[in-house]
Amino acid sequence: MKNEPINWDKIPEVISADTLYKICHISKSTARYLLQSGKIPCEYTGKQTRCYKIHKQDVIDYLENRKVFPESYSAPRGWYSGRYTIKMQAQVPAVVLDELRKYYTQLLAKYPDVIRASEVAKLTGYGRTAVNNWCHKGRLLSFKNKGINHVPKQYLIEFFCSTYFRSIVRKSRWHVQTLKEFARRNQFCRSSKSGGAI
Repeated sequence: MKNEPINWDKIPEVISADTLYKICHISKSTARYLLQSGKIPCEYTGKQTRCYKIHKQDVIDYLENRKVFPESYSAPRGWYSGRYTIKMQAQVPAVVLDELRKYYTQLLAKYPDVIRASEVAKLTGYGRTAVNNWCHKGRLLSFKNKGINHVPKQYLIEFFCSTYFRSIVRKSRWHVQTLKEFARRNQFCRSSKSGGAI
């Protein structure tokens, strides 16, 4: 039943949270997390019932993006209680990672082969302290020159593709935009190869 395709023509342009979790086959707790965290955009009305207004297109985008980066939509530890859980894949398919590397390689084409930590912070929208912590903990491979962390571009690309980076809960605006742009490109490629069918 869950594998049946969704007839989007029968879905209203604006739906409630109840409709959301039924369409996406997720728990109410998961739906609440996705809405409250902003991972699925919505309008909060403040009412006791039907307090969320969700646009159909945002649900379509969520389902497409979840196919590419399922772990990006998992709730942080401690969110769930009782039996409401959702299991996300720890890794994305190798073919997706290969395309992701190509995407970030193109994105960083104009940058030098070695980038300072301060430039990485400026590029990604994350604080300089966060970037230096990634370097210090070995999550982002780097070397020091005159006390300043320097990151080889090839290591930065690998870091962007890592599960750790993709799973950051509070993503920067740049991070969110790049993931959405990659998902859109991936969707277009799949559509083109299948003659328009997704």
